[in-house]
Amino acid sequence: MRINRLPFVGSKTVCSLAAALLAFSMSVDSAEAQRSRGGQPNLTTLDRKAEDAQDAFMRTSAELAREYEDLGELERAQAVLRTMLKLNPSAKQIEDKIKELDEIRLSQNEAAIEVDPTRGWVSAKVGVEKGNKIRFLAEGECRVTISQMVSPDGVPSGDVKTELVSGVPLGALMGLIVDQKGKSGKPFAIGQKTEATADTTGQLFLRVNLPPQTKATGKFKVQVTGDIATADSRAGGR
Repeated sequence: MRINRLPFVGSKTVCSLAAALLAFSMSVDSAEAQRSRGGQPNLTTLDRKAEDAQDAFMRTSAELAREYEDLGELERAQAVLRTMLKLNPSAKQIEDKIKELDEIRLSQNEAAIEVDPTRGWVSAKVGVEKGNKIRFLAEGECRVTISQMVSPDGVPSGDVKTELVSGVPLGALMGLIVDQKGKSGKPFAIGQKTEATADTTGQLFLRVNLPPQTKATGKFKVQVTGDIATADSRAGGR
């Protein structure tokens, strides 16, 4: 079930509101302190009021982060927590909570793909953005028979005729991203389990690194999670 989203509040907006609230609280406290002792500021009073203002801000922000989390708005909850962490960089509890929400968020988007080793590049029907995390978990076994002429140097990788990708083990699962203009990125090894960072924005494709003459039985089942856009997530407005 899709929870209705609140009007967008970006991380910059959250940070700006936080800074404005804190600055306002401190200015009021400063004015009150200056009115004491004949207009002379009382440093002890100012320090105490500054601590009280920060404590109040942290409590309010913690409650706001919890409310965002309850609504499923994990990115907004993280934005609030990051603002809190700037005020208290040594707060490991806040840092751990940010990581926890990150793990939940990355696992929410999921796509399952079957990869036939006898086929070429197969669309995973997954969209990615440059710099975002993509996680892969693959299972299965394939029996392959390769009919390929070889020299003492072996099968050349990176050769158009063999279609083998250099830097990726023979028979390994691999991926690449095709951008919106149809330009392919550099293939990268996946194997059984890996986490990759998208080198461009586009669509994800998968393939087994085998020459085209290969005969094979079996398939690899691949689970893709992370900062990805699937058909379901796009339909849900995410």
